[in-house]
Amino acid sequence: MRKLPSFFSLRAFEAAARLGSFTRAAEELHLTTSAISHQVRALEEWCGKDLFIRQTRRVNLTMEGQLLQDKLSTAFDAIEDACAALRPGDTRSVLAVHCAPSFAGKWLSPRLGRFMQAHPDITLQMSTSAEPVDLQRDSAVGIDITYGMPPQRDGVIVEALGIEATVPLCSPELLRRHAVREPKDLLELTLIESKLNPVRWKDWFDLHGIRLPARAHSSFDRGSLAVAAAVDGLGVALETARFAEAELARGALVVVGGEAFRTIEREMHFLCYRKGDAGMRGVKAFREWISAVTEA
Repeated sequence: MRKLPSFFSLRAFEAAARLGSFTRAAEELHLTTSAISHQVRALEEWCGKDLFIRQTRRVNLTMEGQLLQDKLSTAFDAIEDACAALRPGDTRSVLAVHCAPSFAGKWLSPRLGRFMQAHPDITLQMSTSAEPVDLQRDSAVGIDITYGMPPQRDGVIVEALGIEATVPLCSPELLRRHAVREPKDLLELTLIESKLNPVRWKDWFDLHGIRLPARAHSSFDRGSLAVAAAVDGLGVALETARFAEAELARGALVVVGGEAFRTIEREMHFLCYRKGDAGMRGVKAFREWISAVTEA
């Protein structure tokens, strides 16, 4: 016979440890906060050790609690994977994808038709916002595509969607009126930034060994708006070329300096999903599809 504490107490502890709160654990498990506290206390009595340091609004793990969480997280992931593999699949599945707005509008949307044609049995539900989703709290969302810095969350797999080049972009007409032969010539033009892009004009000028004068720059809270401003001839936007694919293809924008200027290349977008959902049909299909598209 296995010598195990109550499964309910283990489940309550794992949720509270992962979320850092008895209240949030109660919301996830549809229990009361006092019920979570009672289950955790029962587990502590079974172990003979304190597992949490209780504070007013939050709980922190003791050393013993952290050791137990590390083991339990792996065990619960394995249980979740095993149950998902045995569960009969629906003839049709729903996949909710949350995405950073500019990536959704400028890059993902024009390609989604290919995914939908390849997987007619998967119904996509798209939503966008600048803030990433907490996948451990919002179980309705299966995939979150984030922008900027990769999020770090327990139980969540994060995969970069390729290297992106951040380049100076402007309209051909602006370039005809203001010739740019060297990087320093850009200092004579209106410089446009996106507030969410971690790459700034200072980074670009530092790369070219030029001191950027301390002054305010035109800025937008979306990369797509910065691209649109450059198309309208308002100035030179420093933005990822991924957001300007259509404008570059039709000649509405050009990369200032072409290959003569140095380029900042970074991982900028990240595909996030719960470890326990890795084997789910919709998540697996979307992940494989977008990985193939970004690598093409």
